[in-house]
Amino acid sequence: MDSSPLTDRTTLRGIALLASVFRMNTRLLLNCMDGVSREDTERRPNERTNSLLFVACHLVDSRHFLAGYLGISTPNPLEAVLGNANSIDEVNALPSVDEVRRSWQAIGQVIDECFATLDEEDLNAPSPQRFPVDQPTVFGGIGFLLQHESYHVGQMALIRKFLGYPAMKYG
Repeated sequence: MDSSPLTDRTTLRGIALLASVFRMNTRLLLNCMDGVSREDTERRPNERTNSLLFVACHLVDSRHFLAGYLGISTPNPLEAVLGNANSIDEVNALPSVDEVRRSWQAIGQVIDECFATLDEEDLNAPSPQRFPVDQPTVFGGIGFLLQHESYHVGQMALIRKFLGYPAMKYG
C-alpha cells in the first residue's frame, strides 16, 4: 500500500471525515451509558472482561493521549483514579458516571476544536509515534486512534446488551 503523503485536497477531506467519526464516537459513548444504573456500569460479564464504566474511563484516557499527540496539554481528571493501571484489576475505585461523562465531553470539545485548525502540513507531518497503519503521518496516527475508540465503543455496546439494556442508539 502506498504510504506517500496525501494530496492537500485528500488530506483535508480526510480530516473532515475523521472529525465526523470523532463526533459520532463522542455521541455513541454517551448513548452506551444512557439509562444504565451505576451498579450495572461496574458489572463485568466475567473476570476477564472489563466493565462498561472501566472501558469509558479508558476512552477518556485515550482521548487525553490523542490530545497530547496533537500537541494539546490538558490535565486528565481521571488520572488520579487510573494512575498507571494496565487493567481493571489494578483500579481501586472508579469515578462516578457523571464525572466520566463530563470528562469525555470536555476533552471531546477541546480535540474537536483542534481538528478545525489542522492543515495539510500538520496532517502530513511524520507521526511522532509508530502505529500499525500504512500512513506513518499524523493523519494516519489520528486514524488509528479513532479506530481504537470505535473498537472500544463497540465493546461498550456489547456489554450494554449483555447487561440486558436495549441496543445502543446511533441517534
